[in-house]
Amino acid sequence: MDAQLRAAGIPVDHIDRPQFLADVQALELRLAIIDDRFERLAARPDDAYQTWRRDTVTRLRSVADRAGSLEAHGALDAPQRRRVAALLTVLRRRIHGLDEAHAKFRDRRVRRRDGPLFRGAEFLVR
Repeated sequence: MDAQLRAAGIPVDHIDRPQFLADVQALELRLAIIDDRFERLAARPDDAYQTWRRDTVTRLRSVADRAGSLEAHGALDAPQRRRVAALLTVLRRRIHGLDEAHAKFRDRRVRRRDGPLFRGAEFLVR
C-alpha cells in the first residue's frame, strides 16, 4: 500500500493534517459561495469562469487524493471521512450544474451579440 501511495506521489507521512483540514474548510466555504452566488458565477465571462473552475477542480482533487491516502493509513476517522466524501460529492454536482448554467449564459451572449448584427446586415442587403 505504501509503495502504491508513494508511486502516486502522495506519501502519507508528508501530508500536513492541519493543512488538509484547513483545505477541507476552504472547500466548504467555496461550496457556500457557489450556493450563494450560483447565477453570478455561471454568468462570468468564459476565461474567468474557466480559470475559477480549474482552480476549484484542482483543489477538489488535491483534497480527494490526500483524503484517500489518510484513510488508507487509518489517519482519517469515520466522521471526517463522511464529511469529506459528502463535500466532494456535492461540489462535483455543483460544478456540473455551474457548467450547464455557464453554457446557457454563453449561448445567450453569442445570440445577443450575433443577433442584432445579423438582422442589421440583413436590413442592409434588402
